[in-house]
Amino acid sequence: MEIEDIDAPARAMGEAVVDVAACGICGSDLEGYLATPGMKERRVPPLLLGHEFSGVVAEASAQWAGVPVAVNPLITCGACIYCRSGRRHLCPERSLIGLNHPGAFAERVSVPERQLVALPDGLPPWRGALAEPLAVAGHGVEIAGPLLERTVIVFGGGAIGFLVAWLARRAGAGVTVIDISDERRAQLESLGFATSPAAESEVDVAVDTVGLEITRREAVSHLVPGGTAVFLGLHDDEGSFSFYPVVLQERRIQGSYCYSDRGFARAVALAGEVPEKFFERQPLEAGVRAFADLADGKSQRPNILLQPGR
Repeated sequence: MEIEDIDAPARAMGEAVVDVAACGICGSDLEGYLATPGMKERRVPPLLLGHEFSGVVAEASAQWAGVPVAVNPLITCGACIYCRSGRRHLCPERSLIGLNHPGAFAERVSVPERQLVALPDGLPPWRGALAEPLAVAGHGVEIAGPLLERTVIVFGGGAIGFLVAWLARRAGAGVTVIDISDERRAQLESLGFATSPAAESEVDVAVDTVGLEITRREAVSHLVPGGTAVFLGLHDDEGSFSFYPVVLQERRIQGSYCYSDRGFARAVALAGEVPEKFFERQPLEAGVRAFADLADGKSQRPNILLQPGR
């Protein structure tokens, strides 16, 4: 990771130039930084990372100029059956700002205007950067089904795991977060969550935000008959578990990727309610150290937002 001076982005037809207010460090960015197999092939240097971001529109058509926005980083064709049915996240031609296009760990970024979502009145522009990970977590919770008075375990206490737990608790579930890190569990307990280093009892819903073979196996094995396992994590590409209990006890296994436009809009509306203890804000110039701190487990919060000019 390096800090470099580059040319400011020029606005093309149909695009907007956004002054970045904040950009969060995603777990997938971190795994690219760590050269995790699968992620290092998707994030090939030189690359300007950053897809969890918000800001104020500096250049655009008249209706967007000066508007505080969150940016949906998922760019799709707009014409296929998935795009036309409200499921753009399944578009076979999808691409991502910060992966296939220059990202937002920068002072300015150019994006298609159709990716802009106006922030609620009075919301600080930097808080809009919470919308993207909140939308990812919200999609996983929605896929799990109604959670009122159900029991849920969440594997992984990082940014997405925290947000899944937070949303599941808001939906009326009893939630326990599984994480092997003593420091991470202490963070979560300070926010009022029950935690454990290992799953112990059967639950209605298990959400794996880690994506290791062992966490997927544990998620499925700790379901009650008829329970649901939701997989969000992408660490390991392959894995195994016993399918007899899946079939004989009608356990459900469900993948969850990104979010719908409707889900992203809901996350933007909810971004102002995310607890302050979830994140810390650092200047963009501290980004190299912030990546290293997250990789070494030294961060005091699940999420770090980098802010230009802070």
